[in-house]
Amino acid sequence: MIKNTAEKLLGRSLKHEDGFDSDTIDKIEAQLGQKIPIALKEFYLAVGKLDIFMSSFQRFLQPEDLFFEDEKLIFLEENQGVCYWGISLESKEENPLVYQMQNIENTNWQSEEILLSGFLEMILYGQCAEGGYQFSGAIYDMDQDELIAFLEEIKTNSWQKVVDHNNWIVYENNRKLIWFYTDTEGKLSEDYPLFVSTQTQENFLEMEKEYGFSDLD
Repeated sequence: MIKNTAEKLLGRSLKHEDGFDSDTIDKIEAQLGQKIPIALKEFYLAVGKLDIFMSSFQRFLQPEDLFFEDEKLIFLEENQGVCYWGISLESKEENPLVYQMQNIENTNWQSEEILLSGFLEMILYGQCAEGGYQFSGAIYDMDQDELIAFLEEIKTNSWQKVVDHNNWIVYENNRKLIWFYTDTEGKLSEDYPLFVSTQTQENFLEMEKEYGFSDLD
């Protein structure tokens, strides 16, 4: 799943040099004294050396920097260092739940209520949407009725919903991402516009012309 999603977002096949080799991961597991869950291992093997996925927004720890805190294996740091994400290895599950803590000095873990494999796939989209893709824009002052009509329109043009988690929604179509935040009632958040992120300028100009997206203010 990691490989398929990464290749879809890159628009190319992955290469061996895009990720770490298995010997490196084996050494890290030996140092940790723990096996890394399969999904996280696949992530490092597939895309662990690609900045677009590793550090374009949130920061994945390098394999040698993985560490334990409160019996959680920390693997991802928020872009401003405010919070961290980790997994519990106590249950020995191959696909464990992901947890978040807000302050590493005063740990208070909260479940993300999503399994590691799904979380990693979601973050791949997030890395591209919020920094990895070079071209971004927005539609401002869209109300809920307009959003509903807009989503119905793009669904007829091969757009697929790929993320729906914690009030964050992402639609994807051929390396173009439309994304937005919702409020507690599931309506478009008044604090954020409707965003688009694209891999190429040509695709952004297409979104600008077809749907009215403009450069970010």
